[in-house]
Amino acid sequence: MKKYIPEHKVQRMRNLVSKKFGDKTKIQIGYGSSEGKHVEGDVWEENGKTWTIKNGITQTVTKLDSVRRKVNMPLVCPKCNTRVMKGELDKMFWKLYDECMDCRIFHETELKIKGKYKQYEKDIMLKNFKSYMKDLKHVAEDFIGNANRKGYITEAGKVEDWSTENTKEVRERINARIESMEKDLTKKYENMHKE
Repeated sequence: MKKYIPEHKVQRMRNLVSKKFGDKTKIQIGYGSSEGKHVEGDVWEENGKTWTIKNGITQTVTKLDSVRRKVNMPLVCPKCNTRVMKGELDKMFWKLYDECMDCRIFHETELKIKGKYKQYEKDIMLKNFKSYMKDLKHVAEDFIGNANRKGYITEAGKVEDWSTENTKEVRERINARIESMEKDLTKKYENMHKE
């Protein structure tokens, strides 16, 4: 039994043998671009979608593109365009500062030379302190919100009934403890950075 090979596939093989890689082998109808030619980097809207051309490939622009750029570490540092980013430290500095290890070290060295590193360090510590307190307050609110549940399972697998606890009293104790922790940490932070 003879197998039928369509004419466009035969023509494609002829084009490949004669090194005419870009020649068309069949005519397509039914789709036409409404806009003119686009070049690398152009962004346009067509049929309700946003399109762009990157590295010669036409792609749709999605809402998650910015998240992908942040999560996926590039091969080369976008700040210096020289260092190949491949190590664990590069990965860490990319997540924190969007640059390679060498760029961050250079930046911090420049701050030390100019005498601004201590203030830079204080600012980072203050941001960390504020973030820690914010997270602690969220955890406390979550705990208080779930405090009226019927029971909790301990690590040993035993169910403890906490429904008899007074939720108002628990809230007051937790909030008082958070306030005292915040005062203590603020005092320690201020004492540490007295000049």
